[in-house]
Amino acid sequence: MKRFLSLFVCLMLMFTLIGCASDEKPSDTGGDEKSDEGSGGHLVIYTSEPQDLVTEMLDDFVAKNPGITYELYRSGTGDVKTKLSTELDAGGTDACILWFADLAYMYDLDDEGLILHYSPESVASVPDTYKYNEGMGHEVRAIYSVLSYNTTQIDAAPKDWADVTTSDYAGSLALANPAYSGGAMTTLSVHVEPDNESIVGWDWYQDLADNDVKMEQSNGTLLTKVSSGEYKGAVIVDYLPRNAKNEGSPVDYVYPESGSVLIPTPLCLLNTMPEESVEAAKAFVDYMFEPDTQKLFVDQGYVPIISEAAEGSEVPTIDDIKVLPMDTEYMRENSSDMLDKFSKMFGTQ
Repeated sequence: MKRFLSLFVCLMLMFTLIGCASDEKPSDTGGDEKSDEGSGGHLVIYTSEPQDLVTEMLDDFVAKNPGITYELYRSGTGDVKTKLSTELDAGGTDACILWFADLAYMYDLDDEGLILHYSPESVASVPDTYKYNEGMGHEVRAIYSVLSYNTTQIDAAPKDWADVTTSDYAGSLALANPAYSGGAMTTLSVHVEPDNESIVGWDWYQDLADNDVKMEQSNGTLLTKVSSGEYKGAVIVDYLPRNAKNEGSPVDYVYPESGSVLIPTPLCLLNTMPEESVEAAKAFVDYMFEPDTQKLFVDQGYVPIISEAAEGSEVPTIDDIKVLPMDTEYMRENSSDMLDKFSKMFGTQ
């Protein structure tokens, strides 16, 4: 009898366990298991982009890719380069993704075999101007060096680069210092390279020096001082005055008739990142070219790389903007000499 009762209890336990197992169901993933499980991976991003805009985008990315985490180091291009170079010289860096305004530096890293080449299918139709060295890096949205002015102090908007060298702007036009700003360094290089010397050139910079041009370290400071009226105008990246104008500041901007300067801010991946971060980094590149992300860039005031994202907005497309030619090799070979000449001309260090 005892043996029978023991057998009966064992059988009941077995049937109970089987019943419980049959009642278990997979969690509801909305038909997309990846969206809940996530691919995982930790990303460290080094950037010179505005922290609030980058954070908005990164938070959207990790919300769409659960399991991926990130940390952000943000500073000016010069500081970011110094930090990264110091770490690499010391034997390694935590950085996975680079996103700042120094294309020549990216090429130098690529020459050293430090860049992971990756091109999503979505960039196949993007013009070659906006992608580099067969997958070394890509523009994910475009920014340009333009002419901005205070609308309460300037009656006639400038049309081209030479227009801001007149007496109207004496002592009241400002530039970002190329020793600190990657965008300003690119603008300088494009302006003085041989193909553009007759359009802008060193004579333009000398005219600015003779007109008592002012110097700031960042584009953000330029915008603040043009908006306040401390400066009548500035050479600045386009999305800043666009956003300020939309928010009611007395500023406007023009793309110079002879050509604006594309400020390359390529998104690049380091091949020194941990293996478990590689797929997350590639997913981040993919995310950048998704329609919703491109529309987010438009909402942030940027020119999208995928032009359809700008439909219905006042933001131009990359096809609408005339751009001065850029010689990357000239920039790489002559950047030090250009900075020396600039410093002597303006007395900056």
